[in-house]
Amino acid sequence: MERVLFAKIELWLVVALGLIGCLAGVGFGWAALQAERDTGRYQTISRFALNIAEIPDTAKKLLGKDTQLLVFSKKAFAGKSTGWSFPSGATSGPSGYLLLSRYDGTDRRHKIELVSMPDMKVRHGWTLRVDRLLPGVRNVSRFSDHENWNESHFREIHPLLASDGDLIVKDHYSPLWRVDPCGNPRWILDRQMFHHSTEPDAEGDFWIPSLAERQSLKRVKDSFREDMLTEVSPGGKILHNVSVAQILIRNGYVDWLFANGMYNDDPTHLNDIEPVLSDGPYWKKGDVFVSLRNISTIMLYRPSTGAIIWMKRGPWLSQHDVDILDDHRISVYDNNAQDRGTGVPYFDGNSQIMVYDFKTDKVTEPLQKLMQAHNIRTSTAGLYTLLPDGSSMIEDVTEARLFIAGRDGRTLAEYVNRATDGEIYHLGWSRFIGKAQGDAILNNIQKVKCDA
Repeated sequence: MERVLFAKIELWLVVALGLIGCLAGVGFGWAALQAERDTGRYQTISRFALNIAEIPDTAKKLLGKDTQLLVFSKKAFAGKSTGWSFPSGATSGPSGYLLLSRYDGTDRRHKIELVSMPDMKVRHGWTLRVDRLLPGVRNVSRFSDHENWNESHFREIHPLLASDGDLIVKDHYSPLWRVDPCGNPRWILDRQMFHHSTEPDAEGDFWIPSLAERQSLKRVKDSFREDMLTEVSPGGKILHNVSVAQILIRNGYVDWLFANGMYNDDPTHLNDIEPVLSDGPYWKKGDVFVSLRNISTIMLYRPSTGAIIWMKRGPWLSQHDVDILDDHRISVYDNNAQDRGTGVPYFDGNSQIMVYDFKTDKVTEPLQKLMQAHNIRTSTAGLYTLLPDGSSMIEDVTEARLFIAGRDGRTLAEYVNRATDGEIYHLGWSRFIGKAQGDAILNNIQKVKCDA
């Protein structure tokens, strides 16, 4: 062994081996880069190289603390109580229910809870068995993060509660399920991946953003995300499926998608579809409001004709959650977040709730003082709901804060999703349910007997 270790080696051999090593390193890096850029070249080799290059990150995930579902910052909650608190001194706000969607950092899994208001007591809970849902998936989509398809990381984003106690559920970029009150699947849609909001229309169907598995556009990369407006029946049938990109192109806005030198794999980033439930002076029943984050645009689209009825780009920036307030006003959650290439969102001020009035063509910020007082800077997502008594429900997804504020701006109730480890974990987009509707649903749920 000693003779081998200390044997003389010709200089030319050392140089040759060094050159071969350099070439091999360059080739390895090139192959990994092809996989990272999704160029489609030498897919087997490039994917293998990328997997090798990701070994340090994988080891870090396995050996280090799981921080994937922690909030960006917990400074806003220093000194605040875990769970619900009532800063004004007593329970107050409208009567009804909150369908609370949250990641339970103590149990290391996502949960959905039906919470009565204003006392904020959990009346029923769902802890879905992901191992019962995922085996039925037939389509392995390139748009899904399959590393999260497990009990510890799968989330139920913006669940919708049906009158019989069933839930319409999904994660971001996952199949869509309907599950019974016990969490057992009734049906699954997995030919395309669904994401972001789930909203009912006047006929009892649902409008949900999805992605086209096969793009309809020419000469785009496989990684291009072609957003779809998808209407789904309660029985799990796709009723309407139209490309957002094609809507914009047909209506003369191709430059918003493909300006030379500005290619983006995710040019629109559809994050909310809000159905119009009744006719009004500025829209018709069956229309849908659409929020396109990456072009800071709210669009009113008429599926029956394929026409854009109205569209406005800004003053909101990277906005989320468009809601109809009455027959002439809409609200928009203005994230006000900018991407300046540093990897950290830049804010010039706070996020805001903006209200656009079709009568006056003006935008106001009625909750400006409230948003500033709470220093709300929501980099992604964010939900606002005007409640029946005029109070407001705001879910700041970035820092996992949810609170109810009165007409005068006072915080009536606040929720902090803190686990026993002291960390604060993501919320999953919650919704208000009126008292009469919630009472009827809870009564139906209580009639169902579930296995332990």
